[in-house]
Amino acid sequence: MRTTTRLLTTALIIAFAASHAAAQASADIWRSFAERVEVGTELNVRLADGQRFRATLVAVRPDAVLLQPKTRVPVPIQPVPYGEIVRLERTRQGIGGGKAVAIGVATGVGAFFATLAVILAAAGD
Repeated sequence: MRTTTRLLTTALIIAFAASHAAAQASADIWRSFAERVEVGTELNVRLADGQRFRATLVAVRPDAVLLQPKTRVPVPIQPVPYGEIVRLERTRQGIGGGKAVAIGVATGVGAFFATLAVILAAAGD
């Protein structure tokens, strides 16, 4: 019985130490990522408590990243410790496929009607 208790206690200590080491490694990874991102970049953020939000990077400190959340009602700049970050990624920029198709169709329709107007104007003379 005592051997089982010792083994279980040892396993719990090892598991706790491993999870703490993994959390520290994760914090180091997010710190390194934040240091390479330009200030003013829009980011998608997901925290360990499940909270998700879009924010602008304001500054990078040794203990936390400073973020300005994008909300309808302005909120103050928030320091987010690296250990609380689960995901931090740049917001996708540019236009999507649907928007590109819509622009192409609108350009084509506009060119068609402009050509038709020129033809009708020439025929009227």
